[in-house]
Amino acid sequence: MKFRLFSLFFFLIYPSFLYSHEDHYNKIKSIEMDVLRNGKKIGYNKYIFTAENNFFIVKNEINFVAKIIGLNLLSINGSSTETYRNKKLVKYQSKTIQNKKNKYTNLILDEKDKIYKIKGSSFTGITPSNALIGSWWNHNILQSNIIISPLSGSLKHQEIYFLSKEIIKIDNIFYDTSRFKIVLKKNIDDKKKEEFNVWLDDKSKIILKVSYSKFGDWEYIVKTIEKLN
Repeated sequence: MKFRLFSLFFFLIYPSFLYSHEDHYNKIKSIEMDVLRNGKKIGYNKYIFTAENNFFIVKNEINFVAKIIGLNLLSINGSSTETYRNKKLVKYQSKTIQNKKNKYTNLILDEKDKIYKIKGSSFTGITPSNALIGSWWNHNILQSNIIISPLSGSLKHQEIYFLSKEIIKIDNIFYDTSRFKIVLKKNIDDKKKEEFNVWLDDKSKIILKVSYSKFGDWEYIVKTIEKLN
């Protein structure tokens, strides 16, 4: 309860955090993150942004291979497209090969009923339109209670906790950040959970770093931010 109240207090005193993602990304061309496991770079995750009339489009490329004793522990090679209209996600498509298995997510907004219709490799059904795709480019992920898997369309319940203000160093540049913890569960009362640490740049509102532990220590760290001329 203490962390939840702290988190709510944070959003009340930092209202700028609630601005739409487009307000922060309309001058950015791309964001590339290094994917590391146990401190070693194993791949990348790149987001490319374009704005067309009332549409805001985010294309993602991800590729990494994690090995243990010379064998592939986890390999991901995929791409996706998020389409927003008037600051609302209206369509999402992804295709991914995970450990030689095909995964996919197709999502479309039903504006009349205010739901998302999802057809994915792990889930087919509907979810309220306040759910979000679990993409690390989007700081609004720190506000949603329901997360849609970008790989397979499965749904997870999410709890967000504000932890602290921290200064972090990336490529000899220091950033003032807010650190959060994300807890993901298949069901609200599920004891099995996944935990992520997220560092949000206080100035740009870009997620600079994500870390979690699962068969090793994983990190997604911003490598380059390419801005429009």
